[in-house]
Amino acid sequence: MDPFISIVTVSLNAAATIEDTIASVAMQSFNFDIEHICVDGGSSDGTRQIIDRWAERSARLRRIFEPDSGIFDAMNKGLRVARGEYVLFLNADDFLASRSALATAMRGLNPGACDNPDLIAGNVRMGRLGRRGFWRHRRVPTLLGRLPGLFAVHQGQVLKRRMLEQIGGFNSRLRLASDVTLYYDLERNFRLTMRRVDEDLTFMRAGGAANAGLRAVLLGSIEIFRHLVPIHGVAKSVAMVTVKSLQSLSELRYGKCPHDRWFLDAIVNSRISAQGG
Repeated sequence: MDPFISIVTVSLNAAATIEDTIASVAMQSFNFDIEHICVDGGSSDGTRQIIDRWAERSARLRRIFEPDSGIFDAMNKGLRVARGEYVLFLNADDFLASRSALATAMRGLNPGACDNPDLIAGNVRMGRLGRRGFWRHRRVPTLLGRLPGLFAVHQGQVLKRRMLEQIGGFNSRLRLASDVTLYYDLERNFRLTMRRVDEDLTFMRAGGAANAGLRAVLLGSIEIFRHLVPIHGVAKSVAMVTVKSLQSLSELRYGKCPHDRWFLDAIVNSRISAQGG
């Protein structure tokens, strides 16, 4: 039987964080089948050894070790081998917010049911663990799907695989914003049925390529604008990018980002087990 959810994690020299990602998936509590696909583009810092160690303990973890042309090419590689009805893209510096994150997202749904929604969208917290400062609570917008320009962050999207395949996956020519443009394309091409989950599904570490600073945010917005203009024209494209920017500003909070590494004991036990072996 195919899994209900395929989780795709792409990595390149992510030894400092990927064990959090893998452990948070391995320690989930659920009553359905999942698979975790780790796609590594050529790490040289021990990332692959960490993936191998966890793969020895779980038949759910699948590995793709081969070069790629960037993060979105790697995400497409994971999508091509995914077997789940749904797919969640969980980056190598992110982790699931709680032991029940997947069960919460899929509560009341059954594999293959005709009334399963196309998209399950949950909240994401984004910040730096243990540090005070600005962080973002990336909640699913109430008007998602009704106000053009709003989007659901991909670490909080559990999306039907067939829709991702029909749209052609991610545009690997983009460097920063293909996840956003893919969501806009899905909204434009399909009448998405959605389930909004007003709980945190994922913790997202700040500092990724698309959120590395104002310059990265600006370049990402330019990518989005250039993608939208041939489809919607200049005026609507400007409006959509403006709405997206306002959404991002509304997510800002200040203080200590409330989250912890709830799976830390599993990591410690895994390392002890490996040393004993």
